[in-house]
Amino acid sequence: IFAVKGRPSDNPLIVHVSSIRMLRALYHLPACDDAQKVQPFLGTDNAALEGSALHAALQAAEQTGEWPEIPQAYHDVIRKFWPGALTLIMPRPPCIPIEVLGGHGTTVAVRFPSHTVARAAIAACGLPLAAPSANASGRPSPTLAAHVRHDLDGRLPLIIDSGPCDVGVESTVLDAYSSNAYVDGELVPCILRPGGVTFESLQSLGGAYERLRVYRRDFTSTEMEVNPTTPGMKYRHYSPTAPVYLFVPSDASSASCARQREKMHELLAQQKGKIGVVTVGDMGISGADHVVCVTKDAADLAHRIFAVLRMLDEDEHVDKIFVQGVDESNEGMAVMNRLAKAASHHIVC
Repeated sequence: IFAVKGRPSDNPLIVHVSSIRMLRALYHLPACDDAQKVQPFLGTDNAALEGSALHAALQAAEQTGEWPEIPQAYHDVIRKFWPGALTLIMPRPPCIPIEVLGGHGTTVAVRFPSHTVARAAIAACGLPLAAPSANASGRPSPTLAAHVRHDLDGRLPLIIDSGPCDVGVESTVLDAYSSNAYVDGELVPCILRPGGVTFESLQSLGGAYERLRVYRRDFTSTEMEVNPTTPGMKYRHYSPTAPVYLFVPSDASSASCARQREKMHELLAQQKGKIGVVTVGDMGISGADHVVCVTKDAADLAHRIFAVLRMLDEDEHVDKIFVQGVDESNEGMAVMNRLAKAASHHIVC
């Protein structure tokens, strides 16, 4: 994975499971040094495939509706948002190789995807899959099989095409387990990477989640910057070849939107070459040298942003890309997180 993507080896990978049962089974397996002893076909609810001892251990808890292997703080989260675009920071099962963790740490990022083909592929393997976005490291994430072919053609033996991504941006990464999720001994969960499940949706769970924090907005950690626990924290991501200019709203007011429009028109008048422009709503931008992409709202921008960046960069071959930023509520938080990392120029309006 690291070689194919050109990905730094200290950038952790997310482990994907096809069922809650598969996740629970990991905590009953021997250490990775004894990986050759691991019985494949986990989570099948089949004693012959799982092995009688593992099958019995998993069945005992399922009869009571409990998940003793999974931290209690995640149970309500899992019931509401899994399968889906949510990754959870979990204790590392001994069977997970340290390379998956980026060579460090005692936690692992786990996701239970909602796409039926993704789950079927994992189930067919019989073991969880460590799987990042299928792009060259640092490039915009792929949302179509054609994007994967563009970045990794010749490096992969197989590409499974099941149509465009449903969400667009990557999964939200939530930590309600590690020491980062505690303040003065009290559980204060944190979003390490905004994504498909919004801050507002998680906060609505109540309890400890009413105190939900967002990394870099509400707190930072030198240790996590050096030794990240999840992808997207340490390295620049999502960047097309053309430089991205992000017009950042100072607030959610109409006045800020007007300043974005004014500043964008002003800079466009000064630029030479072919400019790609991404707006939320029609800003009245035109010109033979401009390629304008209009999105409906923040949710639409979240769904389309990576595909639009790739289209402007790879198909239209623009020299620069101007993007109208959005307020960081709901889907806007994930959009602005990705755009802030993709952009080399930030213009506050």
